[in-house]
This record gives sequence, structure tokens and C-alpha cells, in this order.
Amino acid sequence: MASSPHSSSHLYFLLAFFLLLAVATAFPVTSEFELGRQRRIHFRVYFHETFLGPDNTTVTVVNMSLPNTFGDVDIFDAVLRTGASKRSTEVGRAQGANFHTSQRDQASLIPLVLVFTAGDFCDSTLTVIGRLDASGKADRAIVGGTGVFQFAWGNVVSKLVTSDDAGLVAAFDIYVVYYDDVRLTAIA
Repeated sequence: MASSPHSSSHLYFLLAFFLLLAVATAFPVTSEFELGRQRRIHFRVYFHETFLGPDNTTVTVVNMSLPNTFGDVDIFDAVLRTGASKRSTEVGRAQGANFHTSQRDQASLIPLVLVFTAGDFCDSTLTVIGRLDASGKADRAIVGGTGVFQFAWGNVVSKLVTSDDAGLVAAFDIYVVYYDDVRLTAIA
């Protein structure tokens, strides 16, 4: 009795499936980790954004020309400093996007990464996401991090300090929970 071409392709599929299943169960990829001691800290940095000139830190990549800037998208790479003054010490960068998501008011969804390049948190990052309203106030969630902040969570509360046509400065109060001495071990 001749077999149809479809029945042989099903046989090959089943063979491949069971072969992959056998390999997956023979070599499981698992790991254990210890988070260490939980630390809770609060610190403040200042977000310095420049709109004009050669040190521009924000670029509009989508301009929909609709009311209230709805649909516009900006990309930014702003400076993080220890103070509101441009002469204060630079400790990192805030890199992200500003999605104008409200049809009714000046509100945005802003995912960003705080990249620390100096100080106690050098070579570490915090990943933050949340909404910014027209007043310049925002309470955003910390959803993770790297370096010192591996497995971090918490929130960032921002408040507008100064604003003009050339740029703005906002205070970022960072409340973060992280773990010291994180240990990852693979299990065979």
C-alpha cells in the first residue's frame, strides 16, 4: 500500500519533535541564584535636557503635526548631574524615548535607562518606565537594572526644577531596592 506524501512529512515532524524533546530533557538549562541582602536607598540626581544648540540632547523623530503633539516621538540622551547647576558633577546619562500618547493633554509615556558613569553606581543602570504629565511631575516604576542594581525595583519621582526654550532641569528622586552580593550558579 502506497503512502501519501503528507503522511511521510508528518512522520518526519513527529521524529524531529521527539528528538528535540529528548535533547531538551537530557540537557536541562537551570540555574539557582541567591539575591543576598536587600538594600533600600534613596538618592537624587538632576536630569539636564537641552533642546537647542550644539549640545542638543533631544531629537524629534516623528512629528505628526496633530493637536497637543499627539503621536510625536522624541529620542533623548540627557545628562544626569549631582545638582541643578550645569557646573555640577556629571554622574551619568538618561537615555530613552518620549511618546506623546494623550489626545487630550500634554502627557507622555517615557521608557528610559539611567546609565551611571561615575560615583558609587558606576557601570550600573536602572530601567524606568512611566507617564509624565503637563506639570512635569512623574512617578515612574523601576523595572530592573544591571551592575550594582541587578534585580532592582522601586520608583523614580521627578519634579521640574527649571524650564525655558533652551532646555529643562528636573530633579529625579530615586527610591530603589536592590540586592548586594548576587550569586548565580548553574546546575548540571
